[in-house]
Amino acid sequence: MDIFVTLEERVERIIASYREQQTRLAVLEQENESLKESESGRIAELEQRLAGLEAERAALRERLERLIALLGSVEL
Repeated sequence: MDIFVTLEERVERIIASYREQQTRLAVLEQENESLKESESGRIAELEQRLAGLEAERAALRERLERLIALLGSVEL
């Protein structure tokens, strides 16, 4: 009978371990979803910042081209 008790204990430990793993998996899936949401917000923020920097670069380039044109028209 000892073998049956040992088997029963092992099965109970396996079931308990399985339930713990399922709980841990659920927690990790929630954390993953949370990270995805926060990352998508961060990506949107960075895309907006990039668009602003590109607009600023275009404005600076335009000013620089005008200055170069003015310098080119000045005779030394």
